[in-house]
Amino acid sequence: MSYYPAMIASAALLTVGTAYAVYEHAWLPAFALVHGAGLLVLWARGERAAHRRALALAQRAELAARPDPDPPLAPHLQSELKRAWAELNSACCLPAGLSHHTEHDPTFCSRNRHAM
Repeated sequence: MSYYPAMIASAALLTVGTAYAVYEHAWLPAFALVHGAGLLVLWARGERAAHRRALALAQRAELAARPDPDPPLAPHLQSELKRAWAELNSACCLPAGLSHHTEHDPTFCSRNRHAM
């Protein structure tokens, strides 16, 4: 369990005490209180960072323990998929991204021009 919120609250109380000590012209206690508040804030920041690191490591461990959601393709399906992509890529020179995923005019295709 992390106590950094309590440390920040304690630093705030020390800061209020510092303001009161300065108001009463008690410089030595004010100096001690402001340094104590600063140390508490630095300690709280370190605790918060350690807490975040522990949460991230726990999340990574949980994700690593989960099974793979998509089973890998069978070898014969992978070869069929490669063959289908090769046929699709050899069918025309205009990629789908350039044609905005629409069919284009076959007379525009440079492969058809060379074939004519």
